[in-house]
Amino acid sequence: MASAAASGRRLVVKLRSRQDTGRAAEGQAQQAQLKEAISAIYASSPTPCTLEELFSGVESEVAAQHGGALHALVADECQRKAAAEAADLATAVALDSTAFLQHVVNLWEAYSSQLSLIRQVFLYLDRAYVVNHPGTLSVFQLGLRQLRCQLEALPHVHHRIVESLLQLVEAERSGEAVNRYLLKRAVDMLSNLRLYEDGVQETLLASATQYYSREGSALINELELAPYLLHCERRLGEEYERCEAYLGQAMRKPLKEIVDRCLLEEHLSTILEGSRQLLAGCQEQDLARLYTMCARIRALQGLRLGFRDYIRTTGSAVVTDEHKEDEMVTRMLLFRKNMLSVLHNSYASHADFAQALKEGFEACLNARADKPAELIARYLDSILRRGSKAAAQEGSLEDVLDAALALFRYVQGKDVFEAFYKRILSRRLLMGRSASMDAEKLCISKIKAECGPQFTNQLEGMLKDIEVSADIMAGFKQYVAARPSSGTLDMSVLVLTSGFWPSYRTFDCLLPTELLRAQQDFADYYLSKHGGRKLAWHSASSNCLVRAQFASGVKELQASLHQAIILLLFNEHEQLSFADIQAAVRLEEAELRRTLASMSLAKERVLLKEPAGSEVGRSDVFKVNPGYTSRMFRVKINNLQMHDSDEDSKKTNEQVLQDRFHQIDAAIVRIMKMRKTLSHNLLLAELATQLRFPVGQSDVKKRVESLIDREYLQRTEHGYEYLA
Repeated sequence: MASAAASGRRLVVKLRSRQDTGRAAEGQAQQAQLKEAISAIYASSPTPCTLEELFSGVESEVAAQHGGALHALVADECQRKAAAEAADLATAVALDSTAFLQHVVNLWEAYSSQLSLIRQVFLYLDRAYVVNHPGTLSVFQLGLRQLRCQLEALPHVHHRIVESLLQLVEAERSGEAVNRYLLKRAVDMLSNLRLYEDGVQETLLASATQYYSREGSALINELELAPYLLHCERRLGEEYERCEAYLGQAMRKPLKEIVDRCLLEEHLSTILEGSRQLLAGCQEQDLARLYTMCARIRALQGLRLGFRDYIRTTGSAVVTDEHKEDEMVTRMLLFRKNMLSVLHNSYASHADFAQALKEGFEACLNARADKPAELIARYLDSILRRGSKAAAQEGSLEDVLDAALALFRYVQGKDVFEAFYKRILSRRLLMGRSASMDAEKLCISKIKAECGPQFTNQLEGMLKDIEVSADIMAGFKQYVAARPSSGTLDMSVLVLTSGFWPSYRTFDCLLPTELLRAQQDFADYYLSKHGGRKLAWHSASSNCLVRAQFASGVKELQASLHQAIILLLFNEHEQLSFADIQAAVRLEEAELRRTLASMSLAKERVLLKEPAGSEVGRSDVFKVNPGYTSRMFRVKINNLQMHDSDEDSKKTNEQVLQDRFHQIDAAIVRIMKMRKTLSHNLLLAELATQLRFPVGQSDVKKRVESLIDREYLQRTEHGYEYLA
């Protein structure tokens, strides 16, 4: 080794020995052998030596710092093979989609299998060279990259591969049978080449969007909503299966979004409009399917509003149907039962849908002012008259009452219900038509839980009067039995507290001597026990049991007191004129006409009227009907005056209206006394929270004017001021 100095620098020259030259020649031979082995593997031919020898050659080359050259060698050979494969595919693009894709997959499997064998031979290159040179591809990745580059260099081949995949996927969507295993292998190839994520997925999604947009637009007009929803559900399931089979889990979410958008969101208004038909048919399974889909696309608000509006419109049609007024409560109970079933079974008892149901029933039951409250009171009357029979037909008595009171809960005019229920309850108790006092107490307890004790105070007092009267009558019977001069007349009296019971119109009449004596006996007994009280007799609410002899035999007639005293007149007279009867009983003419009509023109005609006609006249003559017959021994004569007429309903409504005026006045004074000054709008808001019934602005204005006239209030610039 020689050295020389020049310009202050030192030059070192190394001379290669013959041994180094020999090693270089040996390395070149080794690389040539590896190149030949790669070519043999790609040609599926035997390698020039064993794989162990090839592996050792790679190891020695890498150890001799020839890793870069070896890596370049592999890259060149992979590029040559990839170019040949791409050229081969270019010659097959004219094949049909299935055949072409099969050809692609066959080439890919052969290429990847060969590349795996090459990776095994050059495994030491990956472990010793590639890992120490960041950015350098492994042997397998190098082969994949070369194939991808060659495919991208031939756009028509790449496009044909994607087109074939799309055609087969769309064919399967259209119902054709396809080779899913072939599609899976094709997707695997594209995924390994990083082509699937870099463009093919977007193309598949765009194709799915177009397909489902066309299908949704066509089917939404062809199918009913129920089969359309079933189709949407099936389509989503098919896409999930497709992702599981070959498209990959990464496609699951975007395909779900496409199906939801194209089949549901784009036609949401039509779907929600069609939900009315599902609700009308109570198609709970289809509604549950719709609920699940709307929850998935965040459209529950629209479904909720549709549910509320359907209840409101359908219920309003029932409530405002005056021709089927008697069936209103029964129809509304069935309607509510169906809607509750939909809420629980289809809408998962969602709180928002429960609120929609409440809003819908409140709107429809108050679409007709006050009448639903009256009809609910009458429905409860029919239930409590039948008792266990009603329970047997419609479920347990408690369930029936709960359902009816659930409707009552939606009604705003609860004071109307209170007025009618009180009047109907009084008649039911007075006429002994209640099936069970326990049922009466149960119903009132439920009303009390709903409206408070003040609401039911008078109702509870009525029941208590009936119970106390039973004890009083037990004592009176003992009192009568102990008297030696006691008559044979059996009389039962109900002592009622006037403040609890509704007021009825009284009719003065002349009573038989026996009844007058019995009344006096009871009055003497009662006042001896309860000094300082005053008894007022109400004959219109009384009833009697009269034994009558007809040609067909003896009958017991269950009649009102007025009917009974008229029948007793015929013990002494064969026939009587209208004027004779009126002079004998001294009953008001209108009431006398109704009473005579109930015995001569109704079903049980125990009297005959001459001349015949449909109404009772002043010139009519009456006599006992000798040919009267009945299969029953005890016959009830309809008591016409005890039935609510339109006039009675009108009178009750007028009384409710008058009571409302008093309540509005009291509420306004109470509010203004506390607030001192208040604007008109705030006064309306306060009244809405304190009153149990809806109040209109016109009513409030009238009551305010009345209070101003009576100097409770005065007007100010911004509202009203309370005058102490």
